[in-house]
Amino acid sequence: MTGRRPIHLVGIGGAGMSGLARLAAAAGYSVSGTDRSESPTLDALRQVGVQARAGHSAALPAETAAIVVSTAVAEDTPDLVEGRRRGLPVMHRADLLAELMRGHRGLTVAGAHGKSTTSAMLRLMLGGASACIGATIEGGSGTGAVWGDGPWFVAEADESDRSLLKLAPHATILLNVDHDHHSTYASIDEVEEVFAAHLATVPSNGLVVAGPDARAWRLAVASGRPCRLIGAGADAWGDVVDVDTGRALNLTDGRLVELPLMVPGRHNATNAACAIALADWCGVPPEVATERLRDFAGVGRRFELRGEVAGIRIVDDYAHHPEEVAATLAGARETHDGRIIAVFQPHLFSRTRALAAAFGEALAAADVAIVTDVYAAREPDDPEIDGTTVTRTIPSGTVAVHAPSLPDAAREVLARVRPGDLVLTIGAGDITTLGQELTLALQNQYGDGDSAGG
Repeated sequence: MTGRRPIHLVGIGGAGMSGLARLAAAAGYSVSGTDRSESPTLDALRQVGVQARAGHSAALPAETAAIVVSTAVAEDTPDLVEGRRRGLPVMHRADLLAELMRGHRGLTVAGAHGKSTTSAMLRLMLGGASACIGATIEGGSGTGAVWGDGPWFVAEADESDRSLLKLAPHATILLNVDHDHHSTYASIDEVEEVFAAHLATVPSNGLVVAGPDARAWRLAVASGRPCRLIGAGADAWGDVVDVDTGRALNLTDGRLVELPLMVPGRHNATNAACAIALADWCGVPPEVATERLRDFAGVGRRFELRGEVAGIRIVDDYAHHPEEVAATLAGARETHDGRIIAVFQPHLFSRTRALAAAFGEALAAADVAIVTDVYAAREPDDPEIDGTTVTRTIPSGTVAVHAPSLPDAAREVLARVRPGDLVLTIGAGDITTLGQELTLALQNQYGDGDSAGG
């Protein structure tokens, strides 16, 4: 399927689809689409020439040549039904992404955790790269999409629905390998198979960068492609080390490159190291890459400050796997000396059932852990699983509280918080709205004070 034909995106208001719509419009496609309801995202798309409408409808533009959907789009959605009636080809969002990458030198970032942040770091290091990332980034007008002028295209490779197999990059980063999507993969072996298949799409003269993860290293080496391994070991290209000024990348050629990061946590330092390794292969020396990263403040919903009132900071984070929760809390401890109140919203019943004990262990790094009931997302309700599935696994050294709803969680925070605390709202669901609500409530309690964020 080639050419800049008219395309119609179903669910165009979503984070990923809105980004693809912006990229397609910038690339010269005629773009239309629908979403469930009106939103600022639809307004922003209209401003760049996209025909974005609220309400799914069979009234497709007459010139529509293809329908674009994500895995979340139901088969009975009117737009899709009408498209099939007309005999229009139906593309998965990853098919469109692969099409947009053609004509560029494609780079992907894969792995269970850290993809969005690492992709955004790599885009900055490369200068004018195009990008399609699963979180809001600077220059993306509220999306993770940027149509750049350079030869490179950075794409986040999504394993949740195996759509990364539709991409064929010139080089890739495999950050880590973990069993995250339990409704998609029956075992870690299946996860490894999919990542191995993605690495196999890299040409023999390309590059595979692997983060400090034993499975990622093994798959990178087994791919038969040139490798750059990040971590400790004789075969490593470089490793993150602690220095007097913070952290640095210690390269096996003897160079020590400081990592002047604004974003906290060792996990972000290793994300940066992986991006540096690939940027260097692309022709950007590590010293230049790190300088371009100096002002990087992170991506949307990754340790994002939502407000500060009376010495209480409210930070929102997308972490939804135990490894991610642990990394977020470890980063918080690096930057905050006082109490940490973590409000965690489990995401998906299947994940919560499989990883409850690991979530409890990760949340033990907080002083107070408030856990809501599960955000169901695309799964049917499981009456056997709720917030207590996690709270009962949290060690006794941490105050564990079950707060079924977000309003319940807000009340628990307001009853316990005091000046000097850090409040973390954590999860991939609608808990992202809680930070602003807490900020407003604290402003009412303490006065505007030194409030910030939004």
